[in-house]
Amino acid sequence: MDQITAPFGQVIEIRQILHDSGVRLLRVIIRDGGKYFTLELDPASAYAWGNQMVEWARNYDPG
Repeated sequence: MDQITAPFGQVIEIRQILHDSGVRLLRVIIRDGGKYFTLELDPASAYAWGNQMVEWARNYDPG
């Protein structure tokens, strides 16, 4: 679906997958050099996490 390069060089990949059970999931892969972390979210969890990130970004004050 998409790939994002974060400020310190981490690469974040976002993919939609279909689990063997038929459940649609959002797979988030975070790569940092040779290390990586994978997280799979159902739609409700992805929605909640996305809303929290939007709120954090909306209230960001760099100054």
